[in-house]
Amino acid sequence: MICYWCHWGWPKPIRDIYGQALAKLGGDDHWLHYGPGHIVWADENWDSAQWCLDHFDEYVRDMTEHEKAVVRESLELLLAVPDEYKSEPDDYDEENPQNFPPPAHWQCKPR
Repeated sequence: MICYWCHWGWPKPIRDIYGQALAKLGGDDHWLHYGPGHIVWADENWDSAQWCLDHFDEYVRDMTEHEKAVVRESLELLLAVPDEYKSEPDDYDEENPQNFPPPAHWQCKPR
């Protein structure tokens, strides 16, 4: 299995949310990748933002109020991103991402 997002990068709306959160955290991605939003930001499961919000408090450990607020906001903002940006192509074969380019309007590139 080859990661679609690793090959093409993240769609601009998703990348922008992550970038804004990262900036608010002073460039430290620890709580995005290992905190309550890890399923979304580390594992690239964009459609899991609501699950992360529903279980947010289960994964809060040693986070400041600021860190919690930033991670929560990033997940809430992701909910508003149209679903079309959150899924790899329906016919993606899990092996050849180069054969399944995203739509040009996604403006994918690494985060």
